[in-house]
Amino acid sequence: MAGVTPDSGQRSPLVPLLFLGLLGAIQAADPNISSTALLTAGKALDMGTLSALAASISTFVLAATVITTGMMADRLGRRKVLIAALILSAIGDLLVALAPGTTVYLVGRALAGIGLGAVFGASFAYVRTFATGKGGLPAALGIFMAASGLFTLLITFVGSSLVGVDWRLSFVVVPILSIVSVLIALTLLPKDGPRPANQGSWDILGQILLAVGIIVFLYGVSHATNGITTPLTVIPVITGIIILGLFALWMRRQGEDGVFPIRLFREPVFIAAVLIGLVYNFSSGVLLLSFSNLFQYANGLKGLSLSLIQVPYLLAGIVAALVVGRMRGAGRITQRGAVLYGTIITVTGFAVFAATAAARPSNALVFLPALILTGMGVIIPSIPYGGLFLQEADPKHYGAVSSSRTTVGQFWYALGLAGSTVLIDGLTRNAVAAKLGPAAGTELEQWSATGGTPSTPGVLPAAAYAFSSSFAITMVVFAVVVLAAGIVAWSLLKKYQHADPPHTTDAHPAVEPSPA
Repeated sequence: MAGVTPDSGQRSPLVPLLFLGLLGAIQAADPNISSTALLTAGKALDMGTLSALAASISTFVLAATVITTGMMADRLGRRKVLIAALILSAIGDLLVALAPGTTVYLVGRALAGIGLGAVFGASFAYVRTFATGKGGLPAALGIFMAASGLFTLLITFVGSSLVGVDWRLSFVVVPILSIVSVLIALTLLPKDGPRPANQGSWDILGQILLAVGIIVFLYGVSHATNGITTPLTVIPVITGIIILGLFALWMRRQGEDGVFPIRLFREPVFIAAVLIGLVYNFSSGVLLLSFSNLFQYANGLKGLSLSLIQVPYLLAGIVAALVVGRMRGAGRITQRGAVLYGTIITVTGFAVFAATAAARPSNALVFLPALILTGMGVIIPSIPYGGLFLQEADPKHYGAVSSSRTTVGQFWYALGLAGSTVLIDGLTRNAVAAKLGPAAGTELEQWSATGGTPSTPGVLPAAAYAFSSSFAITMVVFAVVVLAAGIVAWSLLKKYQHADPPHTTDAHPAVEPSPA
């Protein structure tokens, strides 16, 4: 592919990077809005047992298709695919807004997932195109992550607020932003250059194995909250692993003609990038829902109060992204240094969360130090995390490898979310059963799944009391997991990354098509 030469000499890259951050935020905010609206939508459409699928279907298809759409961007033109993805996202959520029943709702969410996965993959891949300002790629990634965080906060707030007016109205936010973004993209992003005449095989079998394996595996993981030994958990997880194993074997046979260069999983630097994804995405999955539930159950926060208490966590991440991006760009911190410092701060935040929760404070503001530490900690490794994926992406597989960052992230996030939920719920249920008897633990489990009022007196107060201890233990357990992953990633970079990439580029030269 030809190198890109956007007109950054005449125009600051800041505006395009802010726009790319907006695109990333549209993808990030969409599931947040959907989660907020799901309860109301589920009742209105009488979803019943399909509500769990409705909650996760967009995530499944996003993770399953984002590498394919990255490959399409390489071969068909990144701007073309981005614009088509924005339009598909708008169509998907408009279907949801107009859905007469559950089937249309599910189809709409699936289409939105495919489109938004491609939107994020393309926006992330474009960052290197506009990494032309002072500080190069690290500074550009810092701006991208900070803008994405800020816009995610704003879009989520608007969309979630509209749920209280009409849940259908909340699903119009993403379509409006998507259509506006199409017009901006036509203005800000370089035109796609001519495509090479011979681009090789599309590797349809490889794409099918990858998509099916991811969907089946994540479907099983999503059911882990209902029991890690239930057939709906065990069978899909094992089946998904087998299918992904077949995908890996097929990729070895296909070599460089496969949809994804499986050889990367033998590269220590790429393995380090995957482990950094654990520090970033797994920690985010563990934290966001867990502390949200803690504040609801232990501190009685609801509605606006619950949303506001999460703002320090999000704002700390935005500030950290900007600061670390500038420090990386100025050469004052290495990639492995950012990984190590981010890991230490995250683990410290987990520990502070555990100690604070164990003390059972009545005022949620006491959790501010923990919120700020974890908010900063999880974002700091995200700068080298993104940079390493771009660094490892060769021109032939640029879109697939850069988009795989999202697939890896979805894996770790889903595991963090499910793992923390299983551990916290199990510990809480056991504590209630120990205090009030086995029947009370069973009633609590039924209440979590279906609602209603437990017949045994004191079940919910006992659960609220036990939740704090369960949360604290979970934070300690997963702090150890995150610390181990961060140290291994740091060690791999120290040993095998013989020189930190120049801070002005942080990666190979850009491989985006030249403007026509």
